[in-house]
Amino acid sequence: MQLQTMLRFRTGWAEAEGPEHAVVLSTRVRLARNLRAPFPARLGPAGLKRVLETAFAAARGAGLKDAAYFKLADLDETDRAFLVERHLISPDLASRPASRGVIVGEKESLVAMVNEEDHLRLAALLPGLRLREAHAAADRLDDGLSSGLDFAFRDDFGYLTACPTNLGTGLRASCLVHLPALALTGAVGRLVESLTRAGLVARGLYGEGTRVIGDFFQLSNATGFGRTESEILAALERSTAAVVAREKEARTGLSTGTAKLRLEDEVHRSLGLLSSARLLPFEEGQQHLSRLRLGLALGWKLPADLALVNELTLTTQPAHLDLLAQKVLSPQDRDALRACLVRRRLNVS
Repeated sequence: MQLQTMLRFRTGWAEAEGPEHAVVLSTRVRLARNLRAPFPARLGPAGLKRVLETAFAAARGAGLKDAAYFKLADLDETDRAFLVERHLISPDLASRPASRGVIVGEKESLVAMVNEEDHLRLAALLPGLRLREAHAAADRLDDGLSSGLDFAFRDDFGYLTACPTNLGTGLRASCLVHLPALALTGAVGRLVESLTRAGLVARGLYGEGTRVIGDFFQLSNATGFGRTESEILAALERSTAAVVAREKEARTGLSTGTAKLRLEDEVHRSLGLLSSARLLPFEEGQQHLSRLRLGLALGWKLPADLALVNELTLTTQPAHLDLLAQKVLSPQDRDALRACLVRRRLNVS
């Protein structure tokens, strides 16, 4: 499976399915693991290369022999950006490709980053609110790798990690949630503050250090130390369920009474622009797709469905378009291709 091939297949975690998928686009459970060696930041080129080769060999022996194995140094900047947009590697890993890599399983549901902040970051990604299932999948991968790798662990601290916030379980669970109604009502700021007080973190579309685009937020646990994996998952599940309930309440408020006409105008203006624009900048496109997604989630009759909007949200990102064109496009050419792709998928000439 090469990156061009990945363009032709739907990403499993972005399917319009799973519990609460109209609000929770996807669930991710990640486990940070290190070998008994200096952390990547303290390793030289030879040490990083040795860890990469060891991790790839162990993964092939742990049931991932049919996965895609990418050495980031063999990929160009567009390829690495594509993997970030696909949520398969972090922006940090993409920026330092030497002796670093990623393993991508079938339907992109299992991922292992090698030599990011930790030697290994194992992740399971599923559509909808499915924290327990994602954890079980990540745990099985962890068990398979641990039979061939000696992970750094202490009885008093748990799994040893480069960042103290991951110490202990090494678990970071997150849900990618779509909150357009809370954004429209101005309640998102208060929500983020309440989540912070509850020990959670709200991040942007691509994770740590990135901005919110298209009303998508990543909600995750702030730390993994001092609590069991089950406790971390239960806390995030409760908080995400509460966020889903608040978003649904806000959607109901915006789609009833005197507010409904204003929301209908917002959604149909977005549909009109998506259907007719000849130049469509990335963030503007994401915002209009967000409004269209909201209308569809409310059950309105529109010339699309949630599966199509999820697809366009993913495939109209900059590196996806460059790969589709098989060259690095100028900003205007990229905006033109994005507009053309959206019109074609909406069946508008």
